[in-house]
Amino acid sequence: MNIPPSGGPPIPFQPVAWATDPELAERLRRATQTLLDSLPTVVEDGLPFSDALHGGAQHVCDAAELDYAWAPMIETETVRAVTRGAGHGEAALFTPELSRAVERIEFLPLDYQRRLVQRVADRYADPNPRPLRSVVATTISPARDTTRPRHPAGPNVLPFTPRLQDPPHRSPGR
Repeated sequence: MNIPPSGGPPIPFQPVAWATDPELAERLRRATQTLLDSLPTVVEDGLPFSDALHGGAQHVCDAAELDYAWAPMIETETVRAVTRGAGHGEAALFTPELSRAVERIEFLPLDYQRRLVQRVADRYADPNPRPLRSVVATTISPARDTTRPRHPAGPNVLPFTPRLQDPPHRSPGR
């Protein structure tokens, strides 16, 4: 178990606990919101969406005092929210459709990726979301005012440096 910078005890990883513990589920949702709020800044620095994710969930776990074992779940929920917000539906996690949806997002110009993630972050934070419609059309629209900042950097935006992908040296199936 990893000790967060605050010195407080992290919430330990317990399989399926998020499904049965409303408090933990809410903390994981807030951690996902923090990652979504933070990603546009990293994309703005020149990294595409999937590269920007690397290391972000672990950083958010530190801030939320969650065990690092929760990081993959936070990252997965972030990917799910962004691909859904881009109009790619609810692809199952381990299917080629999800990979293709992320690839399509990667082909968008970085500014469009940044705006897409910002809009998804806003939608994710909204307790009363409007009926879902494709975010891509409104994200890419030249009529969208991009001159005003989305919101001032606040406590929910965490700067982090994404980790470069180094393939782990593991045996197959682990």
